[in-house]
This record gives sequence, structure tokens and C-alpha cells, in this order.
Amino acid sequence: MRIVLTVLGVLAALVAVAAVMIRRLDHDAGVWHVDPLTAPKPSTPNSYRVAPADAAVDADAVAPTFDVSADVLAVRFDRIARDTGSVDVVGGSPESGFVTYVQTSGLFAFPDYISVRFIEIDATSSTLAVFSRSRLGQSDLGVNKKRVTAWLDELG
Repeated sequence: MRIVLTVLGVLAALVAVAAVMIRRLDHDAGVWHVDPLTAPKPSTPNSYRVAPADAAVDADAVAPTFDVSADVLAVRFDRIARDTGSVDVVGGSPESGFVTYVQTSGLFAFPDYISVRFIEIDATSSTLAVFSRSRLGQSDLGVNKKRVTAWLDELG
């Protein structure tokens, strides 16, 4: 019984140390603030990208067109992203038309990075490119796709 309790105590300590280390990761804009239209696809299957149909990038889905200017689209997208919870800006800004967010999971605070470029089509319509990817792990269990799909659905 004593060995079992010792092993459980060591495991609990390792989990606690891992949780603290993950929460203290640096979200360096120089590394994570990447253009969703040119960033290479990660070697692990833990990303999801949406881009315009004519984009020269390997996208998982085609971005919709919105009947608003890119500036308005950026403000709306930013509100939706920040209202989701546990979302901060890593680099850029909605006003610049190019922004990267980090969203962390609840318990361990695993970081996912979401880079977005807002693209003006004409004075009354726009589209966007979104590249959401996990920093840690081999699989994201579909989290990046669910996040991007939910945010785009909310944009309407």
C-alpha cells in the first residue's frame, strides 16, 4: 500500500509541475504571429486552416465572403474571439488587418494559436484567412476545427 501511495504522490507531483510549466510558456509573437496565407502546415495533424478559394496555400476549407468591409469584419471577429474566453492577442491587431490570438485550455492551459488576416474584396465585401494550430501534442482532437468553425458560424 505504501508503494502505491508513493507512486501516486510522485505522479501527482509530476502532473502539477507539468501544469505549472505549460502555464508559464512564452507566447513569442516572433514565432507564433504568422501569416495564415503563407505559413507552412505543421508536421503534426493538430491544425486547421481556412483561406480564400484563390489562395496559394493548403487549406482545409474555403473561407466565406462577408458583406462588410475588412475593417468591420476584423472588429466583429475580434469581439467573437475575445468573448470566447481565455483568449489574448499575441501579435498584430484587428486594426492592422492581421492578428494572432492565443487561446488556452482550462485545466492545463495548453496554448493554441489562431492567426487571422482580413482581406478586402471591394468596398462592401471581404473575406479572411484563419490558421489555428496547437503548440503541444500530436493531435488536437478536432479542437482547432471546432473553434474556427464556431467563430465563423457566429460571424454569420
